[in-house]
Amino acid sequence: IELGCPTGAVVLSMGDDGATRRITPEELKRLCKEQRLFSTASLNEKLYLHYRGYSRIEGLGAWTGLRALWLEGNGFGAIEGLEAQQDLRCLYLHQNCIKRIEHLDCCPKLATLQLSDNMITSLSNLSGLSRLSTLQLAHNKLESADDLRHLLMCPSISVLDLQNNLLDDPAVVDILEGLPQLAVLQLQGESGSITSYTGGTITANARASIGNPVVTKIKDYRRTLISRCKSLTYLDDRPVFAEERLAVEAWSIGGLPAERAERRRQREEKEDAHRRNLQYMKELATRALPLATSAAIAPPSAAQSPALAPAVDSEVSYERALHALEARRKQLLAAGC
Repeated sequence: IELGCPTGAVVLSMGDDGATRRITPEELKRLCKEQRLFSTASLNEKLYLHYRGYSRIEGLGAWTGLRALWLEGNGFGAIEGLEAQQDLRCLYLHQNCIKRIEHLDCCPKLATLQLSDNMITSLSNLSGLSRLSTLQLAHNKLESADDLRHLLMCPSISVLDLQNNLLDDPAVVDILEGLPQLAVLQLQGESGSITSYTGGTITANARASIGNPVVTKIKDYRRTLISRCKSLTYLDDRPVFAEERLAVEAWSIGGLPAERAERRRQREEKEDAHRRNLQYMKELATRALPLATSAAIAPPSAAQSPALAPAVDSEVSYERALHALEARRKQLLAAGC
C-alpha cells in the first residue's frame, strides 16, 4: 500500500493476512535481538523503528528509559502512544503522514523534535516542552504567520528548520523576531538562492529552489532577518559572522551608505592591524641583526670557550669538548641568534 505524503510515498509492509505491520511485543523482542539491545526494555535508551511500515505508535509502555526514538519513514497519521517516554530527549518522526502536533506533554524533557516531510498545517501543543531547542518542520504545509504563532510559546527554541513549506506571509518575521534564543534558521530551499528569482508566478520548481514564497516578499531578506533576530548565528546556507552583523546593524540605522561606511571601517581596521604586525616584525628583525652579526664574527674568548688541551684520557677530552660546545651555545643564545 502506498500512502501519499508530501515528498513521496511511504511503502507499508503487509503481513500475510493483508494487514499493515504493528508494533507488538513479539516484534519488539525480535528488534531487541536484531539491534543488540537489552532484553529488559526499561534499560534501553534508544530504539530504531524506522522504515518498517508501521501505521500506529503503540506497544512502548515498558520502554520507560528511552532517550532517543527513531520513527521516521513509516505510515503514522498521528502522534500517540508515548505516555511512558517521560525521559525522551530526541524524537524523530519525519517522513510520515502526521497532520497535527499533539500528545507530547508526556515528554517534558524533549529537546529535539524532527517532523519534516509530513502534512502539518499549523503548530500547536508545544508549550509544555520547556526544553525544546531543535524543531525541524521542513516540507510541510505551513502557509501563514498564524500557522507559526504558537512558536512564541516556545522561547527555548534555538534551531528552527522551515524549508520548503508554503509560507507567503511577511509577518512571519515578527514571529521569528519573538524567539529570543533563535540561533539557526533555515527558511530558503536546500539548494536554492533568491538571487535567481525574477518575479512573476512562482512555479513548483521555482518554489522548490526558493524554499518559501515569502523569501521573495521580504525586502533585503538576509539583512532584515539578521537585524530583527538578534541571536541569529546561522541563516540558511551560511553563518552570520560578527563583521556581517555590525554591517547589518549599521544598515538598519542609516541604510546602504551606513553599511558601506561600516564595511570600509572594518577593512581599514584589518589593514591597520596587518601593518602594525608587519612593523613589529621588522623592528624585531632590526634589533636582532647587530647582535647576530657580532656573535657570528667575534671569536670566542678563552673564558667562553676553554681550550681543548691534549688529554691522555680520551673520556676526559670528550667531556671537555661537550663543555666547550655548551658554552658556545649559551653565548649564541645570549646574543639573540
